[in-house]
Amino acid sequence: MVPTVEQLLGLEAAPAPAKPAMRFSFLFFSDVRKDRSDAEKYAFVRDVTLFADREGFEAVYIPERHFHEFGSIFSNPAIMAANLIPQTTRVRFRTAGISLPLHHPAEVVEWWAMNDVLSNGRVDLGFGSGWARGDFILAPDHYADRRQICSDQIPIVRKLWRGEAVTFPGPDGEPVAVTTHPRPIQPELNVWLLVTQSDEGFIHAGRQGYNIFTMLYGNNLEVMARKLALYRAARRDAGLEPAGGVVTLMLHTLLLDDRTRVRRAVEEPFSGYIKSALDAHLAAAAKDRGGEPPNEAEKAKILDYAYERYFQTGALFGTVEDGRAIVEQAIAAGVDEIACLLDFGVDYAVATESLGYLARLAEVYRPRA
Repeated sequence: MVPTVEQLLGLEAAPAPAKPAMRFSFLFFSDVRKDRSDAEKYAFVRDVTLFADREGFEAVYIPERHFHEFGSIFSNPAIMAANLIPQTTRVRFRTAGISLPLHHPAEVVEWWAMNDVLSNGRVDLGFGSGWARGDFILAPDHYADRRQICSDQIPIVRKLWRGEAVTFPGPDGEPVAVTTHPRPIQPELNVWLLVTQSDEGFIHAGRQGYNIFTMLYGNNLEVMARKLALYRAARRDAGLEPAGGVVTLMLHTLLLDDRTRVRRAVEEPFSGYIKSALDAHLAAAAKDRGGEPPNEAEKAKILDYAYERYFQTGALFGTVEDGRAIVEQAIAAGVDEIACLLDFGVDYAVATESLGYLARLAEVYRPRA
């Protein structure tokens, strides 16, 4: 049984405003399929976004990825959002997340303020420090200090969003005070911080009052519960409402009428998806440590373990009832929102069929009047 956040903190639950037991959103992240054109992949993103808008889902999360087939269709999330916004009326558009050290903060605010105006205030931004060395050809001097740069620049983005003037070095180092335009609809920017494993990352997000976007990369829900307890405690220590921040958890998702059908549908693409992600992450980690990546036999063992663990305990795979079991564990761990990842290689027809079952699951947790 996963302990509650209050049990982990050693606190009684403080009275809190009524809020949904669980919110549901969609996340687009990779789509590594080679049998579909990029145009077909974008069409799938559009179709899922329109479904989310029509069926009352909370948001769609768009990543930023560069120079690798894993996520290659998402090189600029602002452009993707600008295409989808006019086709929707209520769903929110979020990033998961902008690699902030790759960009000038004023540039980020300009792009997304435009989208905030176009969407009538339906933009929230998630940020990360970036991890792939190759991405940093866009900002080669920022790789070594990327985490600190990300931390330093988020408050600058928020100031610019509010309309405050911020001074930056211009030509020949001469300072230039900048106020960005157009002005966004929302006076304050809702911020998500991409955090996966580091306890310090969860604590930092809590102290700063950020929301969290996370995933079960190397964790399970019991471990996640302990990390979210640190986040809630950090919010409390900073004088913020402990339950006030939104914790969004990404889960790979496929719900059908039969668990065996789901296993058959996800086995090949999900294994390939995990392998593609592992190859990129293991290579980056080995480079940072100055060592060699695992050999093929070692990677095969890691892959087999990751597949079974994810299928059983770290994804919304199976029937609606299977999904409810995972959602209940996520609620107990302190998760507020699940971002459902569909584009990990499953056939589009099967993924589209899954949407109806996911809507049934979401309806169980939708707040009543």
